[in-house]
Amino acid sequence: MELFERIAPHVLLYHLRANWLSVSKLFNDLAKEYDSTMAMAFVLLAIDEGPGTPVTKIAPRIGMEPNSLSRLLNSLEDKGAIYRENDTQDQRKVFVSLTELGKSLRIIAIQTVLEVENELTKDLSKDEKKLILKLMGNISSSIKYIRSNMDKLKEERSNVKTDASDIISQLIK
Repeated sequence: MELFERIAPHVLLYHLRANWLSVSKLFNDLAKEYDSTMAMAFVLLAIDEGPGTPVTKIAPRIGMEPNSLSRLLNSLEDKGAIYRENDTQDQRKVFVSLTELGKSLRIIAIQTVLEVENELTKDLSKDEKKLILKLMGNISSSIKYIRSNMDKLKEERSNVKTDASDIISQLIK
Protein backbone atom coordinates (compact mmCIF):
# COMPACT_ATOMS: atom_id res chain seq x y z
CA MET A 1 0.00 0.00 0.00
CA GLU A 2 1.28 3.48 -0.89
CA LEU A 3 2.35 5.84 1.89
CA PHE A 4 -0.46 8.30 1.10
CA GLU A 5 -3.18 5.63 1.40
CA ARG A 6 -1.72 4.48 4.70
CA ILE A 7 -1.54 7.90 6.34
CA ALA A 8 -4.41 9.91 4.74
CA PRO A 9 -7.20 8.29 6.82
CA HIS A 10 -5.39 9.45 9.96
CA VAL A 11 -4.63 13.02 8.85
CA LEU A 12 -7.15 15.69 9.82
CA LEU A 13 -5.75 18.10 7.21
CA TYR A 14 -6.48 15.57 4.48
CA HIS A 15 -10.12 15.26 5.60
CA LEU A 16 -10.53 19.03 5.95
CA ARG A 17 -9.08 19.62 2.50
CA ALA A 18 -11.01 16.83 0.77
CA ASN A 19 -14.31 17.88 2.34
CA TRP A 20 -13.69 21.57 1.69
CA LEU A 21 -13.02 20.83 -1.99
CA SER A 22 -16.22 18.75 -2.19
CA VAL A 23 -18.33 21.46 -0.53
CA SER A 24 -16.79 24.16 -2.69
CA LYS A 25 -17.41 22.18 -5.90
CA LEU A 26 -20.98 21.40 -4.85
CA PHE A 27 -21.72 25.04 -4.04
CA ASN A 28 -20.08 26.27 -7.24
CA ASP A 29 -22.14 23.78 -9.26
CA LEU A 30 -25.30 25.18 -7.63
CA ALA A 31 -24.15 28.80 -8.10
CA LYS A 32 -23.29 28.23 -11.78
CA GLU A 33 -26.98 28.59 -12.60
CA TYR A 34 -26.67 32.25 -11.56
CA ASP A 35 -23.26 32.80 -13.20
CA SER A 36 -21.81 32.95 -9.70
CA THR A 37 -19.44 31.16 -7.35
CA MET A 38 -19.24 30.33 -3.67
CA ALA A 39 -16.76 33.17 -3.16
CA MET A 40 -19.12 35.65 -4.81
CA ALA A 41 -21.98 34.43 -2.62
CA PHE A 42 -19.97 35.01 0.55
CA VAL A 43 -18.94 38.48 -0.63
CA LEU A 44 -22.60 39.34 -1.20
CA LEU A 45 -23.43 38.02 2.28
CA ALA A 46 -20.64 40.13 3.83
CA ILE A 47 -22.01 43.40 2.43
CA ASP A 48 -24.34 45.18 4.83
CA GLU A 49 -27.67 46.48 3.64
CA GLY A 50 -28.14 50.22 3.83
CA PRO A 51 -25.17 52.54 3.51
CA GLY A 52 -22.82 49.78 2.37
CA THR A 53 -19.72 48.21 3.81
CA PRO A 54 -16.15 49.50 3.80
CA VAL A 55 -14.07 47.42 1.38
CA THR A 56 -11.53 46.87 4.16
CA LYS A 57 -14.11 44.98 6.26
CA ILE A 58 -15.21 42.49 3.63
CA ALA A 59 -12.04 40.38 3.20
CA PRO A 60 -11.55 39.71 6.95
CA ARG A 61 -15.24 38.79 7.35
CA ILE A 62 -14.96 35.98 4.83
CA GLY A 63 -11.33 34.97 5.27
CA MET A 64 -10.17 36.16 1.88
CA GLU A 65 -7.00 37.85 0.71
CA PRO A 66 -7.49 41.48 -0.42
CA ASN A 67 -6.15 40.76 -3.94
CA SER A 68 -8.69 38.01 -4.48
CA LEU A 69 -11.44 40.22 -3.10
CA SER A 70 -10.53 42.98 -5.54
CA ARG A 71 -10.99 40.62 -8.51
CA LEU A 72 -14.32 39.39 -7.13
CA LEU A 73 -15.57 42.93 -6.53
CA ASN A 74 -14.64 43.86 -10.10
CA SER A 75 -16.54 40.84 -11.38
CA LEU A 76 -19.60 41.60 -9.21
CA GLU A 77 -19.48 45.23 -10.33
CA ASP A 78 -19.28 44.16 -14.00
CA LYS A 79 -22.37 41.98 -13.45
CA GLY A 80 -24.21 44.96 -11.94
CA ALA A 81 -24.58 43.32 -8.50
CA ILE A 82 -22.63 45.96 -6.54
CA TYR A 83 -21.41 49.51 -6.81
CA ARG A 84 -18.61 51.35 -5.05
CA GLU A 85 -18.67 54.83 -3.61
CA ASN A 86 -15.94 56.93 -2.04
CA ASP A 87 -16.67 58.29 1.43
CA THR A 88 -17.57 61.97 1.20
CA GLN A 89 -15.49 62.73 4.32
CA ASP A 90 -12.45 60.59 3.49
CA GLN A 91 -11.77 59.85 -0.19
CA ARG A 92 -9.46 56.98 0.80
CA LYS A 93 -12.44 55.01 2.14
CA VAL A 94 -14.51 53.05 -0.35
CA PHE A 95 -17.92 51.62 0.48
CA VAL A 96 -19.49 48.71 -1.38
CA SER A 97 -23.26 48.54 -1.72
CA LEU A 98 -25.67 46.10 -3.29
CA THR A 99 -27.72 47.01 -6.35
CA GLU A 100 -31.22 45.59 -6.76
CA LEU A 101 -29.66 42.69 -8.69
CA GLY A 102 -27.13 42.26 -5.88
CA LYS A 103 -29.92 42.13 -3.30
CA SER A 104 -31.68 39.42 -5.34
CA LEU A 105 -28.46 37.44 -5.72
CA ARG A 106 -27.82 37.85 -1.98
CA ILE A 107 -31.20 36.26 -1.20
CA ILE A 108 -30.35 33.36 -3.53
CA ALA A 109 -26.93 33.06 -1.83
CA ILE A 110 -28.56 32.92 1.62
CA GLN A 111 -31.02 30.28 0.42
CA THR A 112 -28.24 28.22 -1.15
CA VAL A 113 -26.03 28.44 1.94
CA LEU A 114 -28.95 27.32 4.12
CA GLU A 115 -29.88 24.48 1.74
CA VAL A 116 -26.33 23.14 1.66
CA GLU A 117 -25.93 23.64 5.43
CA ASN A 118 -29.18 21.77 6.11
CA GLU A 119 -28.20 18.88 3.86
CA LEU A 120 -24.73 18.63 5.40
CA THR A 121 -26.07 18.65 8.94
CA LYS A 122 -29.41 16.85 8.61
CA ASP A 123 -28.08 13.68 10.24
CA LEU A 124 -26.33 15.53 13.09
CA SER A 125 -27.84 16.25 16.46
CA LYS A 126 -27.71 19.83 17.75
CA ASP A 127 -24.93 18.77 20.11
CA GLU A 128 -22.91 17.22 17.28
CA LYS A 129 -23.26 20.38 15.19
CA LYS A 130 -22.24 22.51 18.18
CA LEU A 131 -19.23 20.25 18.72
CA ILE A 132 -18.14 20.57 15.09
CA LEU A 133 -18.43 24.36 15.28
CA LYS A 134 -16.43 24.35 18.53
CA LEU A 135 -13.75 22.15 16.95
CA MET A 136 -13.58 24.41 13.89
CA GLY A 137 -13.08 27.34 16.28
CA ASN A 138 -10.27 25.41 17.94
CA ILE A 139 -8.70 24.79 14.53
CA SER A 140 -8.93 28.52 13.74
CA SER A 141 -7.19 29.33 17.01
CA SER A 142 -4.49 26.76 16.27
CA ILE A 143 -3.93 28.27 12.83
CA LYS A 144 -3.46 31.71 14.38
CA TYR A 145 -1.01 30.23 16.89
CA ILE A 146 0.96 28.45 14.16
CA ARG A 147 1.10 31.62 12.05
CA SER A 148 2.55 33.55 14.98
CA ASN A 149 5.07 30.76 15.72
CA MET A 150 6.32 29.84 12.25
CA ASP A 151 9.97 29.64 13.36
CA LYS A 152 9.09 27.07 16.02
CA LEU A 153 7.17 25.03 13.45
CA LYS A 154 10.14 25.07 11.05
CA GLU A 155 12.39 23.88 13.87
CA GLU A 156 9.99 21.04 14.77
CA ARG A 157 9.81 20.01 11.13
CA SER A 158 13.39 18.82 11.32
CA ASN A 159 12.28 16.20 13.89
CA VAL A 160 9.60 14.66 11.69
CA LYS A 161 9.89 10.92 11.19
CA THR A 162 10.13 9.63 7.63
CA ASP A 163 9.35 5.95 8.18
CA ALA A 164 5.68 5.19 7.36
CA SER A 165 5.05 3.24 10.60
CA ASP A 166 6.58 6.08 12.66
CA ILE A 167 4.40 8.60 10.84
CA ILE A 168 1.24 6.58 11.41
CA SER A 169 2.03 6.02 15.07
CA GLN A 170 2.57 9.80 15.48
CA LEU A 171 -0.78 10.49 13.85
CA ILE A 172 -2.87 8.07 15.89
CA LYS A 173 -1.33 8.64 19.31
